[in-house]
Amino acid sequence: MSSAPRTILVTGSNQGLGLHTVRKLAATPNVLVFMASRKLAAAEEALAKFASEIDASSTVVPVQLDITDATSIKNAYAFIAKYLQEKSLPGLDVLINNAARVGTFEEVYSVNLFGTVVLTEAIRPLLQNGGAILNISSTLGSLAVHTQRPHPPLYAAYSSSKSALNAITLQWAIQEEEKKSGIRVVSICPGFNATNLNQYQGTMDPADGCMIIVQTALEKEGKSGVFFSKDGPVAW
Repeated sequence: MSSAPRTILVTGSNQGLGLHTVRKLAATPNVLVFMASRKLAAAEEALAKFASEIDASSTVVPVQLDITDATSIKNAYAFIAKYLQEKSLPGLDVLINNAARVGTFEEVYSVNLFGTVVLTEAIRPLLQNGGAILNISSTLGSLAVHTQRPHPPLYAAYSSSKSALNAITLQWAIQEEEKKSGIRVVSICPGFNATNLNQYQGTMDPADGCMIIVQTALEKEGKSGVFFSKDGPVAW
């Protein structure tokens, strides 16, 4: 009898790091990935481009999900819960909070912080004990980095939203510890990847940058309440 697949939800996954994360996960045996996108058609179009690379034992399921819209979150939850039930799967193993944006403070915080928090709280009942919540952060969210001189690039809205997300990571990690759920909560910096988010000015290929995310998502054990990149721990 085959074991149950590792079940993973990735937000903002029709392009950039999210897309490459789904693509790499799907090429791994025995994985079920929910590929969430604000526009369902965008996810379906992106999926068609790498469908031939999906492992025979794995599945990618597009999901419409706008994390700034309460109705969309509710519908996505119902869709995922029903799908898992129909496949006789007990729940989600991993939530990857990848969706992000740049812009005004209001625009950035609505996605990078508030939307991420609301979505995570809504999805939390589907997460299995021993699972993981991976918050995709940035070294720009490190308060320690901003005390250094010369200072890093100044993107006040984006950087501070990731600092706030890091604080939430620690809060959630403590909550799960007290619940004894075994659910890990971590912040991950995937590096400065060339994506639409930064007008492709990044210095890394997201096909490489996503690997630290993929590796962490597939790990069944690890530390909680930590902030790291492919190079090791990042100072809060």
